[in-house]
Amino acid sequence: MNPINSRGGRRSNAGRKPGPATRVVRLPVPLADIARRMNERGFRAGDVNAFLDVEARTAQTVPLMSTTASCGFPSPADDYMDGPLDFNELIVTNPPATFAVRVAGESMTGAGIFPGDIAVVDRSRAPVNGCIVLACLDGEFTIKRYQLRADGISLQAENPAFPSLDIGEGQELEIWGVVSRSIRML
Repeated sequence: MNPINSRGGRRSNAGRKPGPATRVVRLPVPLADIARRMNERGFRAGDVNAFLDVEARTAQTVPLMSTTASCGFPSPADDYMDGPLDFNELIVTNPPATFAVRVAGESMTGAGIFPGDIAVVDRSRAPVNGCIVLACLDGEFTIKRYQLRADGISLQAENPAFPSLDIGEGQELEIWGVVSRSIRML
């Protein structure tokens, strides 16, 4: 056998396996990791747990006092306690479609959402005019007020120092969910 003729050409089991068509796309690393997990685990629309690292935990409750606490003049405290308060029930209405994201930036301070806050996002809620959404615009996540206008969609900042984002032709917009709560850590 001539060694020159045994090189090159097709080899058995070489190259990519046949499958769905692919294309190279540049994504921010966190988004690429999510896409990789979606591909590995499979994905059903609305089931965030299928691709995010979310684990179910047992319910934990804390006592809830039946009295209110005055922020003005002090009032005598009652010894009466109301039923237990489960923060999961208070914050999450649809667990399979809910996840949280830490807020960065100051464009939503007018709506009471500050850097370092945790936004609770519900993927099962459809965006309506005036609600606050987590959107992926051209591959980057942003939290803004969703505005439907006659000429299209606008993502409005709640801080006059930041411009609103008018969605133009050719831009990719995906609404990941409606922000249902914002949690501030003091």
